Formats: sequence, C-alpha cells, structure tokens
Amino acid sequence: MNPPEQSGFALDPSAGEQTEPASVLAGLNEAQLEAVVHPGGPLLVLAGAGSGKTRVIIHRIAYLILERGVQPDRLVAVTFTNKAAGEMGERLERLLGARVLGSWIGTFHALCLRILRRDGARIGLDPEFNVYDTDEQLALIKRILKNRDDQAEAGTPRWFLSRISRARNGLQRPEEIERTAFSPERRRLVEVYRAYVQALRQANAVDFDDLLLLTLDLFNDHPDIAERYASRCEHLLVDEYQDTNRPQYLLIRHLSRIHDNVCVVGDEDQSIYRFRGAEIRNILDFERDHSGARTIRLERNYRSTGTIIDAASTVIARNVLRKGKTLWTDNAKGEPLELFRAPDDRVEAVWVAQSIRALEADQPMERMAVLYRTNAQSRQFEEVFRREGIPHQIVGSVRFYERKEVKDLLAYLKLAVNPADDVAFRRVVNTPSRGIGATTLRTVEKVAHGWGLTLMDAAARSIDENVLASRATKRLRLFLELIAELARRASEDEVTGLVEHIVKEVGYQDYLEKTYPGQGKDRMENVRALISATVEYIEESETGTTLRGFLDRLALVSDADEVGSRPGVTLMTIHCAKGLEYPVVFLTGLEENLFPHAMSNTDPEDLEEERRLCYVAMTRAKERLLLSHARFRRVQGVQLPSRPSRFLDEIPGQLIEESSIHPEDHLAEFGSPATPEPGGGSSAARAAARVRARHAAAAPPSVGKMTDPGDGYPVGAYVLHPRFGAGRIVDREGRGKNLKLTIHFADYGPKRIAPSYTTLRVQVD
Repeated sequence: MNPPEQSGFALDPSAGEQTEPASVLAGLNEAQLEAVVHPGGPLLVLAGAGSGKTRVIIHRIAYLILERGVQPDRLVAVTFTNKAAGEMGERLERLLGARVLGSWIGTFHALCLRILRRDGARIGLDPEFNVYDTDEQLALIKRILKNRDDQAEAGTPRWFLSRISRARNGLQRPEEIERTAFSPERRRLVEVYRAYVQALRQANAVDFDDLLLLTLDLFNDHPDIAERYASRCEHLLVDEYQDTNRPQYLLIRHLSRIHDNVCVVGDEDQSIYRFRGAEIRNILDFERDHSGARTIRLERNYRSTGTIIDAASTVIARNVLRKGKTLWTDNAKGEPLELFRAPDDRVEAVWVAQSIRALEADQPMERMAVLYRTNAQSRQFEEVFRREGIPHQIVGSVRFYERKEVKDLLAYLKLAVNPADDVAFRRVVNTPSRGIGATTLRTVEKVAHGWGLTLMDAAARSIDENVLASRATKRLRLFLELIAELARRASEDEVTGLVEHIVKEVGYQDYLEKTYPGQGKDRMENVRALISATVEYIEESETGTTLRGFLDRLALVSDADEVGSRPGVTLMTIHCAKGLEYPVVFLTGLEENLFPHAMSNTDPEDLEEERRLCYVAMTRAKERLLLSHARFRRVQGVQLPSRPSRFLDEIPGQLIEESSIHPEDHLAEFGSPATPEPGGGSSAARAAARVRARHAAAAPPSVGKMTDPGDGYPVGAYVLHPRFGAGRIVDREGRGKNLKLTIHFADYGPKRIAPSYTTLRVQVD
C-alpha cells in the first residue's frame, strides 16, 4: 500500500530511538509472548478484559519490523475508534520511532476513506465526495419524506435511517428487500431506501456505511485493485474482532487473501454491538474460516481487583455463546462490591452524588464514571450533579461538532469543495439571513427537480432563465459568488484563514449576537474553538494540509474520542464505555426490563448480549464497583415499580455489601439550601417526606399466585391509575359493575377502586 496521506496513520520519522528485539519482548507474560512471536498464518488471540491486548498488537508490530524484517508499509493495523488508533500510534512511535513510517494504523472507516479517495473513481465516485454525519443523513431523509404523497403514514426519519443502516450492514440492497416487501411498511422502506441512496450519489456524498460498502464494491468490481491492496498487506492485525460486522468481515478476507497473515484480537464476551450489525459468529467461527488457525488465550487481568474479576466472571459464565476463558489476577482482592437499593431513581442519583463526595478525598472525579443502560437515565444524574456542583461530562450528548454554529461553518466549507452537496446548500443559503426566502428556494428546488440538477446548478440556471424576481436574483447571485470565492480560496489558503474569512465575510458574529441574545459570546467561543481545531490539524499533519483533509479528519470523530476531554465525573451508556477503564465505576439502573432491557426478553441471543454488556460494565472498574437499582422508576412522568435485575442474583452474595450511605434518611440536609414551597417546609424536606412515605408504601402485602378471573383484573397484577400512579392489586370483591379492587399504590398506600368508574391500565406481571 502507498503511504497514508493524513496524520494518524504515519509516524514521525524523526521521533524515537531504535529499539532492539530483546527490549520489544521484555515484560510480556507467557501468553502475550507466544502471540507476539507467532511465526505467521492466521492467529486468533482471545483477550479477556484487561489482559493487555493492545500491548500484544503493538509489540507484534514492533517484532515483525525489527526481528522479521517486514517493511512498515506492508503492515495494516485496524481498530474501532480514532482514540484507540491514536494511542496505538503514539505507543509505537515511542517504541520504534522512524521505523514505523508508512504503516497503516486506523479505523475501518478511515482505512476505507483513504482507499476511496485514491481509487473510488474506478466505480464512478467523485474524489471530492463529502462524508455525511447523522444529522445530514436525517436531513436527507426528511427531504425525501416531505416529497412523498403518503408522508403522514411514513415512519420517522430516524426509524427509516436505522432500518436502512441495518439493511446495508447486512448487505441487503433495496431490490433484495423488495422481493419480500409484502406489507405497505416494507414497501415504503424500499422506496425511501432507494431514494436515499440516489440522493447521496446526486449530492456526491457518502455515509459511514458507504465507506465500507463502496470499498467492497471497488474490490469486487475491480479484482486488480483488490489484488494490489492484498499483495501489499503482508500482515493484517485487527483489534476488537468481536465487533466486526459482515462488510468488515469481508474486507478482512479481501486484504488477507494472498498472505493470510491475519492476526485478530478480541473477546467474544465483550461483543455488544449486535444492534449495529456486529456478528459474534465472526470470532466464534474464526478457526473454521481460516484453516490451520492458531488460538491463544490471554487470561491474566492486569486491571481489576480479584473481587471484581470473580463477580464479572461468575455472571458471564452463564452465557452459552462463548469460547470460554478463566480470568485471573495477581492484584489484591480489593473491597467488596457496594450495592444500594434505592426507593426510587431520584434517590439513586442522590446516592451516587453522595458516594462521589465521600470518595473524592481518595480519587479525583476524573477517575470516576457513572454507567447506565439507556441515555434517558442520565437526566436524574445531570440534575442532581448540577444542583450539588459536581463537575461532569456526558458522553453521547450534543458533541462539539454537532453544535449549530460549528455545523453552519462546516457546511460552508463542504459546499466550497463539493458544490453538489444539497444538504450543505440548504443549511447556509440563508444563514445568516440574506433575504433568500422560502418562495425563492421552492423555485430553485422545482428547477432542480425538473432538470435533474443539484441546488447550486439549479440556482445558477434560475438566474440565467430569469425565473426569479429581480431582488431574489441579485441575492442568490451574491450567494453563488460567495461560494465560488470560497472554492477559489480553498485551493490557495490554509483552512484556518478560510474559516476566519467566512466568519468575517458573512458577518457571522453579528448574526449570533442578534439571533441568540445572551448566548452570542458562548457561541462565538465555539467558533474560535473550531478555528483552533484547524490550527491543530495544520500543526499535526505530516503529509500536507488541505481543506478536504481537514473535513475528512472531522468526519471520523466519534463519541469515544471526546471521553476525558473535560474535567469531572464521566456519565455515559455502557456501550460508550467499551474499551475504557476507571478506578471507580457506578453501575446504575440494575432492574429487570431496563437492564436486561425489555426488548431482550424474547430472544436468548439478545439476553446473552445484555449479559455481555453487564460483563463489560463491571470490568471497566479497577478498584471500586458500586451497583444500584431502584424499586420505583419514573417512566414518562409515572412512577412504575421495578424488580432487581437478574444479573444481581448471578453475583455471589459474599462478594457484595449493602451500602452504608442512605440518602433517603437525610435528603433534606443534602445539597444546597432548599427553597421554600407553598404550604410550609423546604422542597428538600418535602422530598424527604415523599421518599419516606413511598418507602413505607412500597411494600404491599404479599399476594398469592395470579389467576385470571376473566375480567382482566387478577390479584397481583400491576395497574396504572390516572391519579394515584402505579400500584398492585392485592384484593378484590364483587363482580361486573360491582367489582371493587384493593390496590396498593407506591405513593399512597392501599386504596379501594371501582374499575367501572375509572380508567385502569393493567399489566399482568
């Protein structure tokens, strides 16, 4: 393969010192050493959590270069996040320095992006294509749905995008889905899918799925190109192999088909991305797919205490779809897992906050993480942390490059290099306002639709054909001239100067101050941060700087890359925590139908993935693992009862201790001074009273086995009352219109209810 064109793949030839083979092998344990010096051929390294898998990959690369004489540009190392790729590159740089120049280290998407930039023209792809993020994909689908006659019956843009992505990860083209599209919903999906792909091509844009799929198309349609890359890929190393989907699996097969020196490192017990198309079978069937493959197990854990390892290993051992490993550690046994049984989710959040305060004397907050199953759970933690002044960052919230002012300026840049980008055109044609109204845009869109043109070309034709009012024509012409000027500057100026020119030329600072009173200053700080990002790109690039290179760099940024970018406690879903570690981890919301999620109840493989997710969460902790569940959780404004997660029952009881912190006992004293409420008492005091009342009401009398009386109100069933909220039927008398139920409510205790005169929603437990 040719040397990479952008930083993050090649290392600085002037950095580091030459390292002898003996030092490259020093410090490896027996299993790691066996993997590093593997003579060649397919190799599967089953790496348990915290067992040093990245160390194996890095030292194997160094060993191949120093001891085996493999040229660095004939090595490819692929991982799943830019953060992991960057750390791998830095560690190799310290180990080898100049000898790694030319090696390819990056994510699957980054690797495919480079291949398509170089050779995509062979499949009709304009090399100046833009890479769409999720917001741009959704904007495209919204436009498609808006143009449909049955838009009222269609699903949401996000629904369509999710199913289109799922189909593409499964290598299903629209015509393949169409063969079994018997329902109106499936037929609509096919039509939107087909229109979406067509719109991408017309905009000279690709999405993340395209990066993989179009590279496969390139290799399949042009065997000479596939052979060129495969012949240069003498050794292929793949990290996190358990997370590969079908397209990634096929790319690996393409790249390794000549030399077959493919080393994959992964852990089937940490396969948690099935919803994104990851196939655990890729790692389970590796030996079957690669004749003569060797398997090495890394079972020594360097990360966690013995107690954490024992607890996590006991949970994951219940899964069937696994090859099996026995994790062990020389680390200290450590403290027991701490468990808090909260009356409700609000008290759960307060307990986490109090526990953080109790631990911060020994651990900086940056070394703590709060994990949860779904993003919706973050709200309570955010509110409590803000009230108590606990600094925190939320991974997966609105990221820097998703903020409006940043996306506006990036849209100008994208339009400068790719005038076919209709999504970018719509975003900035009247931002800041330049008097180009909805009527003008509708006319331009009609011209575009009628002539099969991009919006930029349609705008030019609308001017030439005099189909617009003179004032609209003048304003639209000025916009086109602005974009033409930016395109000219893009080929001559550094990207920093180009962004500064846009901000000044369009009066963007004035626009922010007038449009967002009181926020203009903060939003301009984001603009300045974007300018700083362009400076960093210029300083870090080793192979030349271009606007296209800068946009490509931003296109590959993910949630994981922002972890640790701000001070304080990290809050994130367990999926985002994959690959990370913290001395202190709070694993919250351990309740049935939340974790494991309700959608996993009907599929044994989904349930096993939920258990793997629990295993991943537990093994993020190095020293302390604190667990919590709530007896009642507010869902869509209603307090609903919940049961402890089965995963808690799977942890040996001798490894767990109940928490000594009980915030419900002194909630009124916790935090900042409470504000008075009508009726006397502070809000905190009233909250404490509600908690005590709920705690007392939360234990209804025991009921026997449920039997259906035929009217839908069996004793033991959970119900939802429009006034009293969630409760459970504990007794009944009478029949028909005379039926009276005794229902024990979480916040109100027992009540006698006549279902004939109220609306009860019943859920049989």
